[in-house]
Amino acid sequence: MPQIGIQGPEKENNRDEDYLFIKETIKKKPFHLGFHVRRICIAVFGGAIFGGAAAVAFAMVLPEAAGQFLQKEDVSLSDARPGPVGTGTPNEKSGNEEYGILNQHGEENRSESGEQSEIQIISSEAMEIYAAVYQDAARIAAEPMKAMVRISGFSGDFDLLDDSFLTYGDEEGVVFLNNRDDLYILTSYQGLEKAETIRVTFSNGAMAEGILCKADTRTGIAVVRVPLNLLTDEEWDEINVAPLSDSYHVDEQNTVIAIGSPSGNYGSVIYGMITSVSGRMNAPDCEYSLLGTNIMGSTESSGVLLDMEGKVTGLVVRTQEDENILKAVSVAELRPLIESLSNGEALRYLGICGSSISAEQSENLEIPEGIYVNSVEAASPAMVVGIQNGDIITEMNGDKLKDMETYMAELQSQAIGDKAEITVERRDSEGNFVEMNFSLIIEEIR
Repeated sequence: MPQIGIQGPEKENNRDEDYLFIKETIKKKPFHLGFHVRRICIAVFGGAIFGGAAAVAFAMVLPEAAGQFLQKEDVSLSDARPGPVGTGTPNEKSGNEEYGILNQHGEENRSESGEQSEIQIISSEAMEIYAAVYQDAARIAAEPMKAMVRISGFSGDFDLLDDSFLTYGDEEGVVFLNNRDDLYILTSYQGLEKAETIRVTFSNGAMAEGILCKADTRTGIAVVRVPLNLLTDEEWDEINVAPLSDSYHVDEQNTVIAIGSPSGNYGSVIYGMITSVSGRMNAPDCEYSLLGTNIMGSTESSGVLLDMEGKVTGLVVRTQEDENILKAVSVAELRPLIESLSNGEALRYLGICGSSISAEQSENLEIPEGIYVNSVEAASPAMVVGIQNGDIITEMNGDKLKDMETYMAELQSQAIGDKAEITVERRDSEGNFVEMNFSLIIEEIR
């Protein structure tokens, strides 16, 4: 068997000599950079020429074509008519016609059936109702507005800067009573503390000097009277009296009208509603309901709230919290205080700041019904005898006390200098209530 071996160099050389005709080397074509650069430049130059020609042609044709398809009217403000913003062009079948709104020519667009849309009808009816409500509010407030007055306090000292009397406050007030001798005005005591002279400016422009009957420094309420003999018959015939409401039934969502300066601007009439009746104005020996409204107020708010019969249902007050929300004290609850101030009676004082405990609270909290003592004023008769925070007052002079209203009435019925026998329930160390009795000397409010 022949052996397979590797041929030596001599045999390989002989084979190469036999095929010399296929030993020629095929060389690669050399890369000429300049040639390619020239081709690229030619292509770019040609494209530029073609693009420029197309641009010139397009610029010549476009204005005429645009004029055919996008005709636009010249703007002229002299022919403009009022209409809603964004109504668009008055095309014959624009989308605005479906909603019954006005086009730019002031004409009402309607649907193909010629009827206004339901949205437009509802909106129109709502605006009519809104306007009618304000017209009714203005009508109801017309007569009470004639009872509003401005009260300014003056001192006897001259202001060297402008050579005029010093003015202390400029408050709103309302005439609530005419007893044929005097006009009685309910107002704020703020600004009148240092006044030596009180000037009353009535709604008809008449002015007269007022006399301070009495003021309550706890609540900041005062009553000023003006003798009718200081006014001419023609002047006081034009002045109305706004009666005070005696209704305690003021509920949320009751309609009210704020007059005076409810927003800080004199002569305002604002329509709104009661939004809260749970607020309280607490002061020593008194508590009154604070009515919250949805009417925007200010730190300068003053005036009164009217019910829909034109009666004064609330006296606007300035509170530390929620200054932007108009609040008022219930006039029905203020009537006993207003009567005392009108008669110049001294207000009784024990120095107890309390809150009423309702029957429901008494049952749920398992505490006695009566007056919960929130705090006691320093150096007051209550502090002197030892009444403390957390005590519950249940009786005064043997009479049961169910709430602060009965407490205020009982206290005011006593004479200054008399003793008030008060029974309280106090928790001991084991949590049980223990009855305690105190004798307090009634003082006058400072």
